[in-house]
Amino acid sequence: MKAVYSGLSLHHAKAAPFRELIQDLLHTPEFLGLDNYDQHLNTSRLQHSLNVAYYAYLISKNMDVNHKDLVRGALLHDLFLYDWREVNESAQEHLYMHPRVALETARKITDVSDVMEDVIVNHMWPLGKAKPKTKEAWIVQASDKLCTLFEISYQSVQAFRHPQLTGMMLSLLFVLR
Repeated sequence: MKAVYSGLSLHHAKAAPFRELIQDLLHTPEFLGLDNYDQHLNTSRLQHSLNVAYYAYLISKNMDVNHKDLVRGALLHDLFLYDWREVNESAQEHLYMHPRVALETARKITDVSDVMEDVIVNHMWPLGKAKPKTKEAWIVQASDKLCTLFEISYQSVQAFRHPQLTGMMLSLLFVLR
């Protein structure tokens, strides 16, 4: 497995420092369960979470931050095991509810530090009202938006390479605007 647009497999030796920060979380039933839910178009929530964690790690690599809590919080920022479209009455409700649900689920599988809590609860800023308090949370919320763009653009490129998907992708663009 690798992050979208990354040429480096997460199993590669160069990715070992990143992988060591989250190794204990990667095989939990809760994290693996994220593969059953779509996040952005056809990107699974598991893939999205790995993308956000990996790019947050790369962005912060040479910064004075708590890398462990940053990466672990990023990996768990969308740890809710349901299709939000079926549970929430509106996208607005989901926007405010899912970070709290992700935090509760994260606490069931690992110790959650104050930094990790800030990362998880405030990752939706500026769409949500809660503003990040730590450098780590600022980095993750930016990585989350960046990865959303990466995931949608990657799938758009793939659709244009496969003409049968082009109509579907164009339809989605009109619906999402």
